[in-house]
Amino acid sequence: MWLSAVLKQHGHQTSIAGVNYAEVEKTFMEFRPDIVAYTTFSGGHLTYLDWNRRLKKKFKFYAMFGGPHVTFSPEMVEEDGVDAVCRGEGFEAMPEFINKLEKGEDITTEKNWWVKVDGKIYRNEQRPLIKDLDVLPSPDRSLYDRYKDYRLARTATVMTSQGCPFNCTYCHNHQLHKMRLKGDPIFRQRSVDHVIKELKQMKKDYPHVEYLIFRDEILTVNPKWIKEFSEKYPREIGIPFYCLMRPEIIKEEVIDDLIKAGLFYIGIGVESGNDFIRNKVLNRKMTKEQIIQGMTILRKKNVKFSMYNIIGAPHETLDTAMETWQLTVQCKPTFCDAFLMTPYPKTEIYDYSVANGFFDPGIEYPETYHERIILNLKDRKELENFMHLLGVAVEFPWLMPLIKNVLIKLPLRPVYNRVRKFWKGYVYRYRIYPYKVSAAESARIIYNQIFVSKA
Repeated sequence: MWLSAVLKQHGHQTSIAGVNYAEVEKTFMEFRPDIVAYTTFSGGHLTYLDWNRRLKKKFKFYAMFGGPHVTFSPEMVEEDGVDAVCRGEGFEAMPEFINKLEKGEDITTEKNWWVKVDGKIYRNEQRPLIKDLDVLPSPDRSLYDRYKDYRLARTATVMTSQGCPFNCTYCHNHQLHKMRLKGDPIFRQRSVDHVIKELKQMKKDYPHVEYLIFRDEILTVNPKWIKEFSEKYPREIGIPFYCLMRPEIIKEEVIDDLIKAGLFYIGIGVESGNDFIRNKVLNRKMTKEQIIQGMTILRKKNVKFSMYNIIGAPHETLDTAMETWQLTVQCKPTFCDAFLMTPYPKTEIYDYSVANGFFDPGIEYPETYHERIILNLKDRKELENFMHLLGVAVEFPWLMPLIKNVLIKLPLRPVYNRVRKFWKGYVYRYRIYPYKVSAAESARIIYNQIFVSKA
């Protein structure tokens, strides 16, 4: 939405597609684009490469790729049908590149871009990050109006910031930190007034929105920002919201400000109950005491919260996974979600996994982090089953003997996947939304979780 907004500022037209290849081709026929731009994630990038090759056989266009995967693996420009890849931030890089492309000017020296021209690849260095995000226009929400579910949705997403000051080994942020140029900030946040301006327009354009999801990696990095936000947001916007935090930085005064602003639900990443895996392998740098204390504050303030955990990290066994379950039960979250470890290229967990014999480079990545464990772990199949059943096991701890001793040993992973999705859909329906969900919406939420969502 942000890229669409900056491109429209430069006089370009935009559309979007991506539900499946048939929809992409139909949109291509209707819109007739000069450029097709793909946002790539490791694993899912293979699907886009396939789509791009199929489109190239039928249509003439310029194919550019951006996103996390090509930022760290720009050699994807060598793939057949790929014309250029953008490394890192595209807010300035994309319109500059497209403007030159449109005018027939030299595109081989544009910073952030690796470009293929007449079979030769030009590899350019990074450009500085935008220091002040307030120079950006509001995201172009109309981009998604073609989809009825989005157009009529009662929830909407917002991002107030870019970046994260932490260095978890499985996340791309520590590599982004290394890519920074001198003077580039690690964390940037729009002013409260800039965010309020965007949300005022959103309320005008989408008056049915009743819940906002702040997608910032951590909304509360700057307590002073939260203090100002808590004064202006409830007065001018007043929509309940969800956000992400880390347990060790939860402070009562910050939670009070968030509640004042309209906080309804919080997501908390813990990742593992085992101290060695959590702090040495994943570099989370938080003690069990800090985790429990943070969750205690949330329960004291009657704030609903999810706990997010990773199953299948290097050194994971059924015993360490049980520690994750035990810690989560102790914290009493509203909901527990779990994901499988995937060592994405150029992350520290990738290097660690290869160096310690947990991962064989060259393995094809799954499309989602619920599909399968690709690390070499002794209890891999049981851990995959356990991941799917963890949410139910936290909600109903008395089921653990049956789950541990019987269920995870059975070859029923597809069934357990459906159980996980049903439980997630149920919790979303009855606990996570601050508004009453109709019977039809309930059925759609649960159906989409079970039969549509890949997550």
